[in-house]
Amino acid sequence: MEALLLLEYDSRTEGTRQALLGRVEQLARASQGRLRLVATERDEDGQPSREIMAVELRGPSDPASLVSRWRADAALPAGGAMRLLAIEPVRRLEPIEPLFP
Repeated sequence: MEALLLLEYDSRTEGTRQALLGRVEQLARASQGRLRLVATERDEDGQPSREIMAVELRGPSDPASLVSRWRADAALPAGGAMRLLAIEPVRRLEPIEPLFP
């Protein structure tokens, strides 16, 4: 099953992004996932406050067990959140462009 893992965390916490990127790198080396994006939310002063990292998971491994392991060994710091979403194909009969002018 292919899945998308969303990780949300405080971007002001030192080293969080690098620690998570290290985990994603391990997945990529094992051909079990890849980084899709890192998005940053900024506060009223324009400073980064929160980040969301999207990791595409694929392959024979069980995404739910991966999430459990990451939570158990503190891959995500306190105050962070993980969401596991199943990727489902979108079938369409006509081009999607006319739907969004």
